[in-house]
Amino acid sequence: MTINKEILQLFSPFDSLSSDFLESAIERISVREFKKGDVLFQRGKKLSETFYLLKGGVDLLAADLSRISVNHTSPQARHPLCNTQPARVTAFAKTDVTALVIERDFLDLVMVWSESSLLDGSVSIDPDDELDSDPIIEDQPSTDWMSVLLAAPLFSRIPPGNIQALFQRFIPRNVSKGEKVVVVGTKGDYFYVIKSGTAQVLDSAGYCKASLSTGDYFGEEALIGDTARNATVEMSSDGELMCLGKESFAELLHRPLVNYVSVTEFFKLQQSGRSIRLIDVRLPIEFKQQQLSGSVNIPLSYLRPKLNEMSKDVLYVVSDYGGRRSEVAVQLMVQAGLDVLLLRSSDVQEVEL
Repeated sequence: MTINKEILQLFSPFDSLSSDFLESAIERISVREFKKGDVLFQRGKKLSETFYLLKGGVDLLAADLSRISVNHTSPQARHPLCNTQPARVTAFAKTDVTALVIERDFLDLVMVWSESSLLDGSVSIDPDDELDSDPIIEDQPSTDWMSVLLAAPLFSRIPPGNIQALFQRFIPRNVSKGEKVVVVGTKGDYFYVIKSGTAQVLDSAGYCKASLSTGDYFGEEALIGDTARNATVEMSSDGELMCLGKESFAELLHRPLVNYVSVTEFFKLQQSGRSIRLIDVRLPIEFKQQQLSGSVNIPLSYLRPKLNEMSKDVLYVVSDYGGRRSEVAVQLMVQAGLDVLLLRSSDVQEVEL
């Protein structure tokens, strides 16, 4: 059986994806046939794949022997048969069944690619800043790029030892006016800091979204989420960039900034009396299907415009249900100077706020 976009869009979250991302998903999705009585997957097992019911019916059996029957014509069939890790139900084919199967990790990648493409751009500036409409003056006084960089909230949380290693691993690169350093839609390989010169951030339509200068950085979101670039950065003048490779970025910048909290630690924080807000950055349809009690849904693509509304007096805890999207969200919030933790919620039944 051949799967096309029209069939795939019958299921969530594929109905929210653009044509390009649907094509990527179609290349990785497979069709599997099961006979009546077959087991599609078992409760308690960590699933590497996501199952959708295309034809037939299944019974989902929980640990307490409660049973949910799903037919391919029922509204529930639009969603994955199991969205939890490990699986909380065993799926039995009560008729001959045709299922769509896709790797969970790849589906996670597709979702973060899609939502990252809706963000304004991976840059280190305030999204509400107005762009300077005056012509860029190339003969500007030199600024200490290291001082500007280290003054950013993102770098204030880096361990001192990492700072030294960071500057040792930066690779200088001379660039010319008009040169496109990164291009929208391409894979991320480096994190960039402007040592000298100026640049502009262009969206997919070629419109200037922001201006960058000495000490500004860009390219981190594509590395965190392993996504395609969501903007083009073009030099407005000759200059010099400092480039940090993907592995060094993960080791020295990303991992130290992502502070995890266990469920036990989360409960202790609740009892401390501190103001806490639990956030889920998945799409609303995903959030509706499975959520932590008390969590607020702010999809990743809507997070950046809301950063200025978030209080620095609140501890934000991001559910890890969003996979890579959750990691991108944490990085964005750290850049904004917010106090944020990533909750290891894979084994959570319910979290009460």
